[in-house]
Amino acid sequence: MGFPDGFLWGASTSSYQIEGGNEGSAFTAWERRRGWEPCAEAADSWNRWREDLACLKELGANAYRFSLEWSRLQPSPVDFDEKALSRYVEMARTFKEAGVRPMVCLHHFSEPAWLFERYPLGWLDPRACEAFVRFGDRVVRALRSEVSDWITFNEPMVWLMNGYALGLFPPGLRRIYALERTFLKEGLLENVLRAHRELYRLIHQDIPNGRVAIAQNIVDLEPARPGSADLEALSRWDLFMHRRALDLAASAHTLDFIGLNYYTRIFVSKARLPFVPLRVVPAYAELEQITGSLGLKLLGGRRGDRPRSDMGWEIVPEGLGKVALALWKAYRLPVVVTENGMADGSPDGRERFLKGHLASLEAAIAQGADVRGYLHWSLVDNYEWGSYRPRFGLYGVDRSGSFKRSQASGADYFRRVIAANGVV
Repeated sequence: MGFPDGFLWGASTSSYQIEGGNEGSAFTAWERRRGWEPCAEAADSWNRWREDLACLKELGANAYRFSLEWSRLQPSPVDFDEKALSRYVEMARTFKEAGVRPMVCLHHFSEPAWLFERYPLGWLDPRACEAFVRFGDRVVRALRSEVSDWITFNEPMVWLMNGYALGLFPPGLRRIYALERTFLKEGLLENVLRAHRELYRLIHQDIPNGRVAIAQNIVDLEPARPGSADLEALSRWDLFMHRRALDLAASAHTLDFIGLNYYTRIFVSKARLPFVPLRVVPAYAELEQITGSLGLKLLGGRRGDRPRSDMGWEIVPEGLGKVALALWKAYRLPVVVTENGMADGSPDGRERFLKGHLASLEAAIAQGADVRGYLHWSLVDNYEWGSYRPRFGLYGVDRSGSFKRSQASGADYFRRVIAANGVV
C-alpha cells in the first residue's frame, strides 16, 4: 500500500529531556526534592543540535518536532534571553534549509521555577495562563519566518494529572480525589485551553499559513470485562482523559490538525470502591507499580498479557491504527503521529515495534484516515523524568562525557521505511 506522497517522516524530542543545562526549570529543584536522577547535561543537544540534525539526515527524515525551553528563554518574569532565542531561530532555519521541516512545541511539561514562586497553584491561577501566552507570543513572532507547524501543548492531560492530581510533577498538588472539581469546576483545564485558543489566534495572525495542534496522549482503551458497567467506565475515562480537551478545542475551531501520541493499550473497569475517582480503574502500568498486581486486582483492574516495553507498557501495534482512524472519524481533522516509540534495550525489539505499528497505521490510511506524518519518539536517548534507564532513542548517546551519537536498534530499519515510503 505505502504512505501518501509528501508524508512526514521524522522524530520528536523535548527541550528539557535532551538539551541539558536547564537550571532555571522547576524540574531542577524538583529532581533534588524527589530524589530523582538529575537531568544535568541530558544529551547536550543545546550544544550538539547539529549532530542531531546529522542523525535526522542519516535517517532520511523530512520533519523534526522539538520544544522550546521556557525557563531558558525567560529566566525571570521580566527578562528574555535574546541569545537563546536567536539560537532556536538558527536551529529552525538550519533544519528547514536542510530539508527537515521544523515542528515546534511551545509547552512540553517543563516550566520556569519563577512561575510557581509567583503563582504557587500554577495553572489553577489564570495569571500562569497569561504569562505563558506572553511567552508564546514572543517566540512565535521570532520564529514566524522559519516555522509553520506549531504544537501549543504536549500531552496536556498527562502533564496536568502528574502535576495537579498525583503530585508527581511541579507544583506537586495531590488532588486525585477531587479530580473533576480541580480540572473542571476550578478551571484548570479551561486555563490551559484558553492559552491554546489565544495562541492559535496569535499564530494565525503572524503566520497566515500556520498549522496549530495539541499533541494528545491517547491509549487504546478496552473494557476489562464484557458488559455495560466496564463499557460505561471506559466512556467516562475516554471523555475525561482523551476527548474533552480535543472536543473543546475543535468546537472553538482552534485545531488545524491533531497530534497523536500513542504508546500502549489499557483495560478499563468500573471501580468496586465508591471513593475511586470517576468510579474508574484505568489499568496503566504506572498504577500497577503503585498498587502492585494484587492491589490492582482488588480494585477490579486488569492488565493485558502482551509483551511489554522496558516501561512496562503493553505493546499493541494495532492500537495505533485503531486510534488514528477513530480520531479522523470523530473530528475530520488531519492526524500527525507526533510520538510513538518504545523503551527497549534488546537488539531487535524496536524493529518489530516499528514494523507492527507502521503496518497498523498504513491500514488505517487505507480505510480512509487522513494521516499526514509519523514522528518517532525519540531521536536520541533522553532523560525520562527521573531516570536515564529507559532507552527510547533511535540513536544512543554516550553520556560518559563524549555525548557521541550512535545508531541504536531500529534506526536502520526506520531509514529503509522512510526511503521506501512504506513498510518494508
